[in-house]
Amino acid sequence: MSKFMKRIALLLALLIGFSALAGCGNTNNAGNSGDNQPEKKKIKIGVSVATMQEAVYTFMKKAMEDNAAANNAEIIWTSADNKEEKQLSDVESLLSQGIDVLILHAVNTGAAASLVAKAEAAGVPVVAMDRLPENAKVALYVTADSRQVGRIQAQYLAEQLGGKGNVIILEGEAGNGVARDITAGNKEVLAKYPDIKVVVDQAHKGWARDLAMNTVETALTQYNNNIQGILANNSGMAMGAVQALKNKGLAGKVVTIGSDADEDACKAIKAGELSADVDKKPYELGKASFLAAVELAQKKTPASDTTIKNGDFEVPVKLTPVELIKKDNVDTMKYRWPNL
Repeated sequence: MSKFMKRIALLLALLIGFSALAGCGNTNNAGNSGDNQPEKKKIKIGVSVATMQEAVYTFMKKAMEDNAAANNAEIIWTSADNKEEKQLSDVESLLSQGIDVLILHAVNTGAAASLVAKAEAAGVPVVAMDRLPENAKVALYVTADSRQVGRIQAQYLAEQLGGKGNVIILEGEAGNGVARDITAGNKEVLAKYPDIKVVVDQAHKGWARDLAMNTVETALTQYNNNIQGILANNSGMAMGAVQALKNKGLAGKVVTIGSDADEDACKAIKAGELSADVDKKPYELGKASFLAAVELAQKKTPASDTTIKNGDFEVPVKLTPVELIKKDNVDTMKYRWPNL
């Protein structure tokens, strides 16, 4: 073979070699393309709420659902219907499904430490939403600052009454931390007004509207309608009070204020039947709880605003905003209640 032909053969061999190497390279790149990457594992967040009885919980749920896809999260939502035994079953079921984080809204904060302990034993951090289980080591407590809600209620009532009168306090479930804190905020402010007398202070199982109505009717009879103000731990009980006042022909004549700013409460404010309510902004509360849970699932530490002593434990707290709603600003709630 001539030298010229040998050179041609060598060039062809080199070209074939380079082509083979390039082909191998392209194959590897294809194998590593995004299309063939295994799908990133979703964060699984279990949510156990006490009830869906009030509309505020619908907005908490919506906030989580709205933010789930962007955070690659799956939400498993359960409601205990205000029954402690059902919440125990719900939490056990969520833990058995391999959740990464538990968001807990306790039926009874005085008894919910056992639920937190179950989660801890399973290696699952707990975000306490709105209600703090007593003497429990939760990773974060997200709350609208229930004591501040109580202060806002009582300050508004005291101003409307001119610092004097007989008052009823309608508390939520006995042993519930939110009910306790709202009421403590009420009494902290009322202590500055010695001429305001709390003549009835009653807890109500399940925060029930009908039980609150009965309490107010009984008090009106007992005190011969000499009641000037009513403070209710939630909107439902405030509306129970409004119904009792209607039954006695006293609608709009007794300063009455609730908490949660439910749709019927806002409509009653517009109608002049309910004096005011405190909006705990449930969408913001639900969103903050959810985003904290996502961070915990990612092994991050969620931001907090303060800490509180919870029995044997120091618990970080994330505070969400609240706002007094009365007749002059109730229309701002149309974003939530379009039919106002």
